[in-house]
Amino acid sequence: MRTGVCHWLATVATVATASLLTSCATVEPALTDRQPPLINAVGRYAQGEAVFNSRDSGHCVLCHQLATSGAPFQGNIGPALDGIGNRLDAAQLRFRIVDSRRLNPASLMPAYFNTDNLQQVATEFQGKTVLSAMEIEDLVAFLAAQQIPEA
Repeated sequence: MRTGVCHWLATVATVATASLLTSCATVEPALTDRQPPLINAVGRYAQGEAVFNSRDSGHCVLCHQLATSGAPFQGNIGPALDGIGNRLDAAQLRFRIVDSRRLNPASLMPAYFNTDNLQQVATEFQGKTVLSAMEIEDLVAFLAAQQIPEA
């Protein structure tokens, strides 16, 4: 059993390292990682928080942790999002949520507002986005507000 776990950890570490190297090689200049608003509406914090915590729509807590979320059983596959609003602006957050593969083709994060070049999509979901444009804007508003006061 222990050997199997060690082999699995070594495989995950190798894949993660390869993914990191790939993302470093494919990241475009900082000014190109921006996505303008998808609709002419202001995102709503409370609805964005609901999308983030929902295990039926956004699934963000499946992979990410956020101390202010309070959701039980938060994931650790993706980066923790505490202070994300200090590191990325709304356009950068939106860019990543719409389709993170634009920054890192090996990203495990789903393309939440893209229907192109997806694999293994059930027939009833083909041509449909995971989140609506309004849900994306709500999620962006919620994440942009996740800031840690500077000391």
